[in-house]
Amino acid sequence: MGVLALLSPLPVAPYADALRRAAPGLDVWTREDDAPPDRVEAILAWRLQPGQLARYPNLRLVCSIGAGVDKLMPADLPASVLLTRVVDPNQGCEIAQYVLACTLGFTRELGRYAQQQAAAQWLRHPVRAAAQCRVGILGLGAVGQAVARAFMPLGYPVAGWSRRGEPVPGVEVFSGEGGLAALLARSDLLVCTLPLTPATRGLLNRRTLSQLPRGAFVVSVGRGEHLVEADLRALLDEGHLAGAALDVFEREPPDASNWVWHHPKVVATPHIAAQASFDTVAAQCLDALRRARDGLPLPHAVDRAAGY
Repeated sequence: MGVLALLSPLPVAPYADALRRAAPGLDVWTREDDAPPDRVEAILAWRLQPGQLARYPNLRLVCSIGAGVDKLMPADLPASVLLTRVVDPNQGCEIAQYVLACTLGFTRELGRYAQQQAAAQWLRHPVRAAAQCRVGILGLGAVGQAVARAFMPLGYPVAGWSRRGEPVPGVEVFSGEGGLAALLARSDLLVCTLPLTPATRGLLNRRTLSQLPRGAFVVSVGRGEHLVEADLRALLDEGHLAGAALDVFEREPPDASNWVWHHPKVVATPHIAAQASFDTVAAQCLDALRRARDGLPLPHAVDRAAGY
C-alpha cells in the first residue's frame, strides 16, 4: 500500500521525493508510474476531477498540499475517504510578509517615488500616518491572524470579519452580513484570506467593494474565485479604488492578454505569497495516513460542510 501524488499542473517530483525521504519503505507513485489501483491508500493532490477517485477501491485518505481544499471536493468524493489539509506556521508568516510589503508600498507611495527616480525628481510628499490606514481582514483563521499580528506593532488599527465572530486579541471582530458591511466601511486596506466556499465565492464584487472608502487598497491572497475581477477593474478605472495586489486569480495563470498584467494600479504576482515546504507537506500527509490506519483523529481534518 502507498501514496499516489497527483499534482498536475504543478511539479510532482519535489513532493514525491519528500515522501520517499520521510518514509523510505513506503510505495510512492506519480501519474507516470501506473500505480496499481488497489494499492493506493492515500492521494496527495492539489485538485481532483469528478470520477477520478472511482478506480481506487482501498483509498482511505486525500491530502491537500496546501491550506485550501476547495479543488479537492468533487461531488463524488466518498464520505468514507478522509480529507486533510496542510497547516504550516511559516505560511502565515510568509503571507503576512507579502501583505505588508504590498500595503506598505501603497501607503508609503513607493510607486510614486519610483516614477520620480526615473525622472530624476527630488520631491517629498507627506507621509500618511498608520493610524489613518485602517486594516480590514476577511477571514481570521491562522493566516488572517498572522496578518493581523504583523500590522499591530506598526500602529495600524486592525479589524477582521469571520463566520463565527470569535474574539482575537487586539482585533475588532465583525461577523454576519451586517458585520461585513461595517468592516468594509472602515477598511482603507482590505485583505482577503478567506477559504473558498459556496458562501465566499464571488464575495468581493461591485456591491461589496463599493462599500470600501474611496481610495481603498485591496489585497487578495485567499482564492482567486473570491474576487469578481471585472468588478474590481471597473472600480479601479472609476477611481473608487486606488489599487490592488493580486496573488490569486479566477484562472491561473491568467491569459497573457488579461488586463491584470498591464493595469497601472495592480500588482499581480503568480501565487507566490506563501508555499508550504515539501517536507512539511510530506510529514503531515504521512502522519495523517498513520492516524487514518489506526482510527485516530486527524489534527488537520477538513469539515466538508464548512469547506475547510
